[in-house]
Formats: sequence, structure tokens, C-alpha cells
Amino acid sequence: MATDGAPLPWGRLARAELMRLRAPRAMRYAGLALPLAVVAFGLSKLLLHDRDTAAAWRTAEERYATFLADAQTYGLPVGSGLSARNYFQDPRYLMDTLSFADLRTVVTALAAAAVVLGMVAGGADWSSRVMLTLAAAEPRRFRLFATRALLVAGLSMAVTAATGLLLVSLLLLAALTRGSTAGLDGVYWAALASQYARGVLLVGLLCLLGYGLAMLTRKASVALAIGFLYLAGADQIFAGRGPRGAEYAMDGLVFAVLNEKPVVPLAESDCIAGPGCEAVHVDLTAADGFLGVLIYLVPVLLVALWRFTRTDIT
Repeated sequence: MATDGAPLPWGRLARAELMRLRAPRAMRYAGLALPLAVVAFGLSKLLLHDRDTAAAWRTAEERYATFLADAQTYGLPVGSGLSARNYFQDPRYLMDTLSFADLRTVVTALAAAAVVLGMVAGGADWSSRVMLTLAAAEPRRFRLFATRALLVAGLSMAVTAATGLLLVSLLLLAALTRGSTAGLDGVYWAALASQYARGVLLVGLLCLLGYGLAMLTRKASVALAIGFLYLAGADQIFAGRGPRGAEYAMDGLVFAVLNEKPVVPLAESDCIAGPGCEAVHVDLTAADGFLGVLIYLVPVLLVALWRFTRTDIT
């Protein structure tokens, strides 16, 4: 412990805070469950896909024949461009098209988990009164606030980075054994690496959002409730205040950050509803998505830091 009000060495403070983050039993269970869940998700591609395109073509031809029979029976028009190909569903795992959506799915789940992790990290010690001891050991509250924030964000980003590498390896295995690796050129790997890096950064930012809410409310359960209301209502508060007046619903922002494709002009889009459609229709780019997340994050962190450094710890 520091003496005469002297701050703890940062290395010692960081090690102590890291041990506290890893101490809860739930964290250890999550550390074991996460790789198992990712492996199960990756290996499911081996079960859901195969290389038997002949059977898929037969099914497509049967569906097309059924459609023609129904069209003749009920006098429905048949377009000249319609064929069995329109009913064909490729059973192979096509890495160059399917891997982006799979990576986005996993990163989105990790982002949601990161918000909860941040809330647990920021709110757990308040209920046990440990924060009083920590503040006594480290009199500079800003260092304590910033150290834990950096550690929890860094931990979530490291987990996401490792998870992404594991997932891509499993998807590549599925493509090699149950699909096709055609199209895996430099452009593809650059796009996938960009989506991967954006996902890692997004998880870190959302983990900080959960941490800020918990440090502001000083209770994980309250932060969870307030966080839900904040995320549900903040898009109405921030609507029209971002670039190009975009609608800043969090689901649309997350989709925009993780979207591997360029935005589609509204006139050329057949999208109807959902976060992806919202992101596409307002032309949200990944940069706009990150800016929107920061609009959510920065006010919460600033108010939480003010309360932690300027008010009594009770």
C-alpha cells in the first residue's frame, strides 16, 4: 500500500486490478465457455454444409418444375429470366461470401457480452465496499479509474482478437473440407482483416460504455437497467446530431462498423427493415458508425469520471 498519500506504481496497480478482474468465478467460467462456443459455432459449418451440389440442383429443378405446374394451373405469368438457378441453394461453404457474415455474428455477440463485462468490472466492487479500500491505497482516483478502464477494454479486445483468429481458422477448415476457397485473394483478405480490426476496436469501445455506466451508477444491476434504457432511448436524443443527420440506433451503428460491403444508395436498395437496412439507407460508413458509438460513450465516461473524482465514495 502507498504511504503518506503517495500513489502506487502503475505496474503494481495494473497487476492488482488485472487480478481483480480475473478473480470472479463467473469470469473463469466465461473464459472456458467462450472458446468452446466458438469451436462449436465453427464446427457447425461442417455439419450444415457439404459439396454435394448435384442433390441441390435436383432439388432446385423439382421446385422449379412445381412452380411451372402451379403457374400453368392458376394462369400465372412466368418471367423469361426465371430458371432452376433461381431455386438453387449452394450447399457448399463459400468462404469468400459467407465468412464476413459469420465473423460479424460472432463479433456482435462479443460486443454485447463486452457491455456486460464492463458493467461487472465497474460495478462489482461498489456493493462489496472494496472501492473504499482501493481509493485509500491509490489516492489519485483518476489513475484508478483510467487503469481499470484500460484493462477491461484491453482484456475484451484481446479476447475478441483471439476469438476472431480461432473462428477464421475454423471457417477456413470448413471451406477446405465442405466448400470452396475460390476468391480468397488479396482483396478478400484485406476486407476480412479490416472487418476483424474494426470488430476488435468496437468491442473495446462498448466495453468502456458498460464500464462507464457502472462507475456512474455504482451498481452493476442498476447499470444494466439504465444501460438498456440509455441504448434504447439515446438514438432519439442523438438523432440528427451526427454526420448527415443519420439515425443513431445502436444496432444500426454496430452493423455499419462491421459491414464488409460499401453502402448502397437508397434508390438501388431492396432492403425493407432491420438495422442493416437503416445503416444502408442513411449511407452510414464504418467511420460514421464509430463516431456514433463515441457519441454514446464519451458523455457517459466524462460524467462517470467526474462523479468518481469529485464526489465521496460511499
